[in-house]
Amino acid sequence: MNKILVLGLGNSRHRQLFRQLEDVVRELDLTAPIEQVMDVETILASGVSSIPAIIVNGKVFFDGKTNPTRAELRRLFLSVLASPSEH
Repeated sequence: MNKILVLGLGNSRHRQLFRQLEDVVRELDLTAPIEQVMDVETILASGVSSIPAIIVNGKVFFDGKTNPTRAELRRLFLSVLASPSEH
């Protein structure tokens, strides 16, 4: 099963990224739960260099500097999460 983690401490950038992820997953009609990870120990153990960050199926795709655009998120999900029948 696909799994999306959003790592952050609940600040405005983290909340904005979470909302964007929800919107894009809904737009693409994907079945992938989005989990918020705000525990500092878990974030440190994840290997991301900065937050907010996105981990999809155990792999870090975005971390830190700037939040990804909707287009970047769509490309990510279409390439990583969507099966050929969902395109």
